[in-house]
Amino acid sequence: MRDRLYFIFYTVLLVSLLIIAYTLAVLEAGNHLSVSNIIYLIILALFMMLLFLAGDYIRHFRFLNQLARMKQEPSLSFEYVEAFRDPLSNEQTLWMDLFQQMNQVTIGQLQEQIKQKEQYELLIHQWVHQMKTPVSVISLLVQEGNRAFSDETMKEYLKGIEEENDRFRRGLEIILHGARLQRFSEDVKSERVDLINLVKQVINQEKKQFIKRFIYPRLETELENVFVNTDRKWFHFAISQVVFNALKYSKQEKHDSITFSIVEKESGIFLRITDQGIGIVPHDVKRVFDPFFTGENGRVQQESTGMGLYLVKEIVNRLGHGVTIRSIVSEGTTVEFFFKSNTLHDR
Repeated sequence: MRDRLYFIFYTVLLVSLLIIAYTLAVLEAGNHLSVSNIIYLIILALFMMLLFLAGDYIRHFRFLNQLARMKQEPSLSFEYVEAFRDPLSNEQTLWMDLFQQMNQVTIGQLQEQIKQKEQYELLIHQWVHQMKTPVSVISLLVQEGNRAFSDETMKEYLKGIEEENDRFRRGLEIILHGARLQRFSEDVKSERVDLINLVKQVINQEKKQFIKRFIYPRLETELENVFVNTDRKWFHFAISQVVFNALKYSKQEKHDSITFSIVEKESGIFLRITDQGIGIVPHDVKRVFDPFFTGENGRVQQESTGMGLYLVKEIVNRLGHGVTIRSIVSEGTTVEFFFKSNTLHDR
């Protein structure tokens, strides 16, 4: 009705003019003005107008009803335009042609973007795998150098090379897992994993860092085995990122510790990793899982990328687990993983 207001106004105006013309013509002819004829004319005009509006509504009902249903769709795409096979007017035909052209252009652009994205991901994967070889070779050369040379100056050089090589290796891991995250569903594998054993593997993997920084790992649990359903590879990476952050932001060479606590409750299984490091300022805690966010601590540690905890959060969420972080400045930080179901995806 709102769309037809101009027609209603035009009809009322036209009928009013006709009545005025009819009245003037009758009076000019000196005849008696019949009010019943005027009322009949008004009723006839209103009837014809309502008849036209009813027919127009019935004609457009299916089309408008279809539009209303489309508007309620949670995920609307250009494919819905294909549903309009029978346009009712030239205007609708023009709009349909326009939408179909836009659809074709958009599909072409999306296909091109998908192709470029796949090529980029392939390039990243190939580059990372190619870089793993020189990283391994450098590590072996450093080990050989430590055995072959007894000079302290040379050992210091080798130590520096090893540290930079380790930093490069961690950067490659972040890039590789970040790229794989785009195809997470294709790369995930649900399995029953012993959480205690997995934590021990991570500690053993980082033993050089623990020794070098004079920081001691402590595993606290009253259980012998704790099994959770997860993906071993992805969750191993998530724990490793948290442990490396704990090592990096702990007070170096102060003989502090990093505590791994595993607790089983009725609500689920909890893995807490607690360090005695510098902590995180309160206004940064709520943003540490944001991509590329480094915060005040990241300005101190120039090697921080702001992607480690972001990947941890994404991985844990996609696995159907939970992760939270608590921190007190100058006292330490606790990252808590929560396994709330016996299946990989609780959602």
